[in-house]
Amino acid sequence: MTEHKNALKRRTILSAFLAVVLTVGLMVPFTSAQATPSAADKQAEADAALEKLNSLQEELDIASNNYYNAVAEQEAAEQKVEEAQAQIEETTAKIAELQEQLGNRAHDMYRSGGTSFLDVFLGSSSFEEFANNMSMFNKIAENDAELVQETKDARTELENAKTEAETQAQVAADKAAEAEQVMNSAQAAQSEAQAVYDNLSAEARELMEAEEAAQSAADAAAAQQAASNPSSSSGGNYNNDKVQTVTGNIVVDRAYAQLGKPYGWGDCGPGSFDCSGLVSYCLSGSYGTRLGTTGTFINWPRISPSQAQPGDIVVNSHHCGVYIGGGQMIHAPRPGKVVQISGVHSDMVYVRY
Repeated sequence: MTEHKNALKRRTILSAFLAVVLTVGLMVPFTSAQATPSAADKQAEADAALEKLNSLQEELDIASNNYYNAVAEQEAAEQKVEEAQAQIEETTAKIAELQEQLGNRAHDMYRSGGTSFLDVFLGSSSFEEFANNMSMFNKIAENDAELVQETKDARTELENAKTEAETQAQVAADKAAEAEQVMNSAQAAQSEAQAVYDNLSAEARELMEAEEAAQSAADAAAAQQAASNPSSSSGGNYNNDKVQTVTGNIVVDRAYAQLGKPYGWGDCGPGSFDCSGLVSYCLSGSYGTRLGTTGTFINWPRISPSQAQPGDIVVNSHHCGVYIGGGQMIHAPRPGKVVQISGVHSDMVYVRY
């Protein structure tokens, strides 16, 4: 009986142990899967979405251009139809006028006994004159008939041209309708990609704000430590509102001159900047010129912090700024912020242009 109880107790303990192992085993991958991505990871997703968005925008531009070209072709074909119809109406009126003139002439000749074969014969003083008069009489009649026939032929050609123009107009209308469907599809895809990018950018900004808040706390701690240890050159206090003087360093002076200007994604001045746009302007001195992005700056020649000079560039995977010395930089942080001075982030490296 005692052995049975001991065996039962051992099985209970073993079952409990296995349950704990299984629970821990299940929790570990779940916790890993639920790990919060970094701002850099989320920004990388946003950058990939932006690349897709730009590709779709290019497709939309092409589709829109094709649509407007098709509409222009349709309008040109319809204009030809209208022109042909106007010419047909003009020619028809001309035929009616000629036929009316011929009818009036025949009617007048009938009523007044006008020029007839007998008139030509009796009015001729010689056979030669008779022949000439008769030839002229016949020629006038033939010319009238030919003129009417030519006008009728012209109307027939115009009607054929109108039929062809109507066919081309229908083809152009079909092409325009097809191009419009392609454009609408491209526009829908572009709008969807824009929404994805906006969501990812918002998430990246939230993560970046959280990281920068942590960084600010670290900078504050470093500044406090530096204040208690004057020999330290990292971090340090700074005041974005103080009046700046000319430093003699053209890159740094350009950076100081932009303090207070708002962040604008994709902007390279003069009214607003993103981080790489500010760096590009400070290095080039030209608004609107982008020398690269954080992805390219980070591959520039690196220097050690001890070798860094004001005017060098500090950069990490998702942000950059102009180093101004004393462990500080001027940078364009993020949407809603302005160009300002702050401490160099701990994960940044120093590069030289």
